[in-house]
Amino acid sequence: MNRTLLLPALLAAWVLPVQAHMPEGLEWSGSGFLTAVAGRVLGGTNDPTTDGGYRCPCFISDYAQGGIYERGRVRVGPDSRLGFQGSVSTSDRRFGLTGQVVMRGTANGAPNLEWAYGTAELDSRFTLQVGRKRLPLFAYSEVQDVGFAVPWTHLPPQLYGWEIVNYNGASLTYRDTWGRWAPTLSVFGGAESARNSGYWKIYNGKDSRTDARWSQILGTEWKFNRGPFDARYVYMQSYTQNRLAGDGPSEFSPRARQRIHGASFSHDDGHLIARAEFLAIDRTEDYGRDSAQLFALGYRVGRFTPMLSYANYRQKHHDPSVSEAHDTRTAVLRYDLTNASALKIQFDAWRDRSAEGFASMRGHARLLSVGFDMVF
Repeated sequence: MNRTLLLPALLAAWVLPVQAHMPEGLEWSGSGFLTAVAGRVLGGTNDPTTDGGYRCPCFISDYAQGGIYERGRVRVGPDSRLGFQGSVSTSDRRFGLTGQVVMRGTANGAPNLEWAYGTAELDSRFTLQVGRKRLPLFAYSEVQDVGFAVPWTHLPPQLYGWEIVNYNGASLTYRDTWGRWAPTLSVFGGAESARNSGYWKIYNGKDSRTDARWSQILGTEWKFNRGPFDARYVYMQSYTQNRLAGDGPSEFSPRARQRIHGASFSHDDGHLIARAEFLAIDRTEDYGRDSAQLFALGYRVGRFTPMLSYANYRQKHHDPSVSEAHDTRTAVLRYDLTNASALKIQFDAWRDRSAEGFASMRGHARLLSVGFDMVF
């Protein structure tokens, strides 16, 4: 990992003792997470005219952050990260403030504020949160930076990867028990802007700078749990805009509406692990429609968890000759060292199925990655 990632660890040694100096009636809690991943592209195909300045064959592991494993030497930057989270709450836990800072290898260890929100427990069932949060587009959205909380060294990129992952706004959540079911229903809204988007570097070139904006975000998320079974549905709509920054000032593109539907189903009884997740995006006002699917099956044996997964992405462009499409087949073996740390080894095979006219990062790729995750 980049040496600058060590600086927050020194900061944490100073911050965590704050708990002992909190005013009466307030409580402090802090935690952190570390993911260190080394990966190497084992081979594939590449068209030098469409690689955007990257050394390909390339494997895209994280669209949102611009995480790409390029051919050649072993690389540790695309998926490595260090994060700290702290919360201050009243002793009755009705009101609180939460913040989270993450340092990523893709940003050379520069700290980025991911979460900063206030919480108010209105009663035993309703919770209001206001501030900066993670967009709940996917089943693993809330914990996608916490490698220990997911089975892979990196989440399947065909599904988990868009230009915006956070939002600034508010959410209202309802939790209850209906017989043997435990429902959680939320509504949320806000806006977000991303400067120098890592996502758009993948498409516009390694040296490009693109800003992205999602405005008038409005959505709802429904989750239902019954024992080992979880089901989830999310709907979100917003306007999207982009601008490619050059030598001089540039304007954002006209606003275009998008509508997103997501659903997931999972089973985990302590041994058998099965997951299916689906995403559909309507951007017909811009270029067309997107769809992505994920299927995973694993089995936990003691400290070992082997898992196979398949993820695919398909685009229906207004011009079919430039539509993007690809899928990844993954095999991963996880070994839990302790209750708070794990080792993983993963093999990914990316197959590009894009149309001949698609002019960005075309080609197949194979990646071998080894990761260490811990929470503290």
